[in-house]
Amino acid sequence: MNEKFKGKRPNALFIIVSTIGFGMIILFAFLISNTSSHALPESRDIFTLYDTYSMTVVVVFDEEPPIVQFIAPDGNMADMESIRYRSGSNFVQYFLPNAMPGVWRMAYDPLTNTEISVPYSVYMKHIFIRYFDVSTEHDTDEDILVSFEVSADDVGVFNYVLYAVFTAPDNSIADEIMLVQGYGAFNENHVFDVCTTELYDMGGFMLRLTAYVQYGQAAIRDTAWLDMRLKHSDYGTHVSP
Repeated sequence: MNEKFKGKRPNALFIIVSTIGFGMIILFAFLISNTSSHALPESRDIFTLYDTYSMTVVVVFDEEPPIVQFIAPDGNMADMESIRYRSGSNFVQYFLPNAMPGVWRMAYDPLTNTEISVPYSVYMKHIFIRYFDVSTEHDTDEDILVSFEVSADDVGVFNYVLYAVFTAPDNSIADEIMLVQGYGAFNENHVFDVCTTELYDMGGFMLRLTAYVQYGQAAIRDTAWLDMRLKHSDYGTHVSP
């Protein structure tokens, strides 16, 4: 009797182990199924860049905000928690700063939505001319020393152009001459000489400095003026016409 009982104990243990193992398999399968139910089932290309730009992507929906995940051209997932966004009644606008060149994709779960559109555009960060002046350390009307600084939140390069602007008695613009154009780095001081002899021969003038950054067909710019009709001690008066 004892021998018979001993002969069945391994079978009982095997049944217990098998039951536990089978339960673990069911649990693992449930976890996989539950995880896959939260995966983003659809994807689409949203834009292709040939240079680095800051982009806005607007996800327009008809029922509720879908779950979205942006995928960079190198295959990395964007950190959606760190992306700045703005919500509306039927849209969410996402801001992707300095998006790398290549094909950007969006994986998403439409949820209850029947229509989802994804318009996009370049967005431009604000730049401004922090400082624009001419040197007062001269006694002639020959050369002036122009200095300026253009500021922005990020490092980078901007273009600039400097004009001499001649005004009519009613203060309207009668003529203008381009003096200097070039490019420089943000948040650095830029200095150069400008010959003004011929300009004064043409009468009083103003200086107009425009700094800009080109984004494809669009540009962001800032403009500052100096009134050179007031001489020497009044150089550097920053006015608008």
